[in-house]
Amino acid sequence: MKLTDRFFRPLSFFCVLCLGILSYYFEPSVVSRLALPLEDFKFAVRERLDSVPVSRDDIVIVAVDEKSVNRLGRWPWDHHVMGDLLRHLGSARLVGLDMVFADPTSPEEDRALAEAMADSENVIAGFFFRSQATNWTSLADLDQLAEWAFRDVQTRDEIVGVKDYPFVETNLPEIGASALSGGFFNGEPDLDGLYRKYPLAALHKGYLVPSLAVQMLRFQRNQEPRVVLDRHGVSEFVLGSTRINQSSLRLNFGLPAQAKFLSVSDVIDGTIPEDYFRGKIVLVGITEVGIFDLRPTPVDPVIPGVWIHYTALANLLDDRILSSVPAIDLLILVGALLLAWLICRLRRISLRVVLYMLVTLTVLVVANSLLLFCDIWTREFFVLIPYFLFTVALEAHGFFRSELRAGELKRAFISYVSPEVVREILEHPEKLDLGGVEREVSILFSDIRGFTSLSEKVSAPQLVKMLNAIHDPMTQIVLEQRGMLDKYIGDAMMALFNTPVPVQDHPDRAVEAALGMVAALKDINAGFAEQGLPEIDVGVGVNTGLCVVGNMGSRVRFEYTAIGDAVNLASRLEGLCKVYKTRIVISEFTRERLQHDFVTRLLDRVRVKGKHIPVGVYEVMADSEKNRVIQSRFGSALEAYFAGSFTEAREEFSSLVKTYDDQTSIIFEERCRSFISNPPPAGWDGVYDLTIK
Repeated sequence: MKLTDRFFRPLSFFCVLCLGILSYYFEPSVVSRLALPLEDFKFAVRERLDSVPVSRDDIVIVAVDEKSVNRLGRWPWDHHVMGDLLRHLGSARLVGLDMVFADPTSPEEDRALAEAMADSENVIAGFFFRSQATNWTSLADLDQLAEWAFRDVQTRDEIVGVKDYPFVETNLPEIGASALSGGFFNGEPDLDGLYRKYPLAALHKGYLVPSLAVQMLRFQRNQEPRVVLDRHGVSEFVLGSTRINQSSLRLNFGLPAQAKFLSVSDVIDGTIPEDYFRGKIVLVGITEVGIFDLRPTPVDPVIPGVWIHYTALANLLDDRILSSVPAIDLLILVGALLLAWLICRLRRISLRVVLYMLVTLTVLVVANSLLLFCDIWTREFFVLIPYFLFTVALEAHGFFRSELRAGELKRAFISYVSPEVVREILEHPEKLDLGGVEREVSILFSDIRGFTSLSEKVSAPQLVKMLNAIHDPMTQIVLEQRGMLDKYIGDAMMALFNTPVPVQDHPDRAVEAALGMVAALKDINAGFAEQGLPEIDVGVGVNTGLCVVGNMGSRVRFEYTAIGDAVNLASRLEGLCKVYKTRIVISEFTRERLQHDFVTRLLDRVRVKGKHIPVGVYEVMADSEKNRVIQSRFGSALEAYFAGSFTEAREEFSSLVKTYDDQTSIIFEERCRSFISNPPPAGWDGVYDLTIK
């Protein structure tokens, strides 16, 4: 037994050390994912201690923001608008575009943008690679990519570890040829979906092409970098004083507020003088939330993608490169292992545990200090793995020699393995089915009226309390009708019926839920009145149609939801409540599928923005004798209106206003008065074109 013990002990320690060291060099996905929160912790510590912002006065972000969309219209804009923007940025040193113009509009529009690029002579065009072909994949001009690619490239191995993309979506040839150069803007998220790294280059058809920030650095310094590739990727990247020894730049994060964000509309309107941009580097990107160019990072879960390019470019220009030095990691590991060997010889287990934890804390302090003071990035998690495994092996050997502590050994060892849920996901990835299925669904959107002004009248805690008091009963109503709460969108709510569990009468249940929400206002407002809070109102839109439903997102972040035109229309219907002064608006598609006799009235035939086919929209009212009279009389007035008998219709609408104070009739009374003075053109079909989204 003694000989076996002598043989087993060093062999077990050797195997444990090999396992830990292999995890350092090969980074198994399970271990890598567990390491990410610890990496983020270092940035959180530095954010509190480091007074030097990661920002530059000579880099400006010009954003397609909410203000610009409200001013210039829904994105994407006509190409001449972007051409006008580029002309206003003509005095800038460089202009990088975090967007691609792959779809032709009209020859005149495309030419306007191309000419603006050519005249500016400072535009670095953006494009992105794809791993698979799609309907939108364009055939890249290889001559153009060759012109944009690195020239001084050396390879040490026959096979290199740089990501090789087979497809690319680039700009229209006329637009791409007018740019000074170009760079790709593909991101590089980690296993948890967060963006911590920035790719330096990628391969396509044999050309090593730089990313957007790297290409801008190349032209800003007017130097050609030297790039060395090996089987691991980029082993050397040298451009002047900038030296990087890995394929990706580990982003040295600052705060988004440290960047200068300017609105496209302010630039085009001349609010910001053109001389302001003279000699500066400008990044043009999208920050409007509705366009979904948002990325999660360790410093903020929702960041515009252009800010990541900003951070990478600022890091490169400042030479604030987070260097990885394996020799330092090895030195820390050897020191930790030696301390563990000494600690395990102590008799008191409580003292050993404290000292083991103290060594762990010391490793973390050293790692944070190297980042804070030297911009050196250590992989302390992968250092701690061999340390922990070695410590466990040391303790396990002692426990195995004592039957009295055998159970304690088992519990201690289990505490160091991966969590059960993570293991199950890794063993059964098929459970994360990201595919979708097409299904008829009833979609409900509700929104609190006057929420913006309400938020200005109450404190933040009161606002949150009010939101919870509203969402709680509204959500319960949806659930009682066998609906599924899809999401909260601030003060708004989206619910689905007939998914994921089939519900035969889903249109009726969606309408019942809408009526229940309106009825719940009485109790909600009564509670608010007792607390001295203002009353609220809601608008609800319901539509029924085919949608794609399923788990959507990435394998690390996803949600069960629905997408499609039917969802978009439901959202538009909720907005129509404000137009027609109603609380519930449903589409003709929902109404024709209703099985119960709800009190509804046709409000209008509308053509929503971006669509050509008109849709009948209806109001749903509570079942009462008064509402049934309004339903009948309004229907007669509307028939006269659609028939062009505007005088007759106006009289009936006016009567409804006087008798029942019907707010919707006021709208049609005004329309009739307008058409009496200015008759509609011949062939008028009565369809009202909406300009709102």
